This record gives sequence, structure tokens and C-alpha cells, in this order.
Amino acid sequence: MSFLRPKVTIPPPPPAPEPPAEPDYARAAALAEEATTAERRRRKGRASTIVGGGLAGGETMSPGGKPTLLG
Repeated sequence: MSFLRPKVTIPPPPPAPEPPAEPDYARAAALAEEATTAERRRRKGRASTIVGGGLAGGETMSPGGKPTLLG
């Protein structure tokens, strides 16, 4: 009973996308360098952390004569 169904019109397909423009290598390099410097600024690393390692033989003084965290 196709006469009871409404007619459906199909819209035309959308136009094809334009090809990408020539890549801007200078801008990409600047953005990459900015991201790298921001990451370095955000990162703390090992140098900013005080690490108290286990002392061999239960020593409380380091060989240099300075007290350690355990001493």
C-alpha cells in the first residue's frame, strides 16, 4: 500500500570539502616549541624532590659529616 505513505524527497549530497591548504610549518614549529617549554615549566622532576635513601649498615652520618634525613 504505497499510496498511504508520504513521498520522501532526498536532499542532494553536500558539496565535497575543499582540499587542505599548504601546511604552515613555521606556525607548527612555534606551537610545538611553546608546548615543550610549557611542559618543562610544569614538570618538577627528580631534582626538586628530597630523597632519603636507605643507609647501608645503619649509619646515621654520611661520609661527608653532614647529617642525613635519618640522622
